[in-house]
Amino acid sequence: MNDVKTIRPYDYYGMLVFDDPSVGLDKEPLILGVPEILFGLCELSGIKNPKQGFLLNFCATAFDGFQAQANRLTEENGGWWYQFGSQKGWLCPQLFRYYDQAPLKIFFSVEPTTRA
Repeated sequence: MNDVKTIRPYDYYGMLVFDDPSVGLDKEPLILGVPEILFGLCELSGIKNPKQGFLLNFCATAFDGFQAQANRLTEENGGWWYQFGSQKGWLCPQLFRYYDQAPLKIFFSVEPTTRA
């Protein structure tokens, strides 16, 4: 449960989505506060056009280079609400394609898809 996973969110018809064939996901939407949290972190990290895609690294334990953490709040509709600073975001039940149980904390970082 402590290995860092990486996905590449991108804009698809105005919605932030990601693909991960390793767990059977295609154009999986990130919704309910999560895009705003990620775009804010991209801005702080100097990623100019996050809608064109960026790398999102995440793990249930702290990892070298993590930039932020979200804390688990409450379950709703099979997913979980997480708190990041003053913001909240909902992670849908697809979270369980990565974890057996909703982690108490999720550590994450963003980076550009290509290095300048």
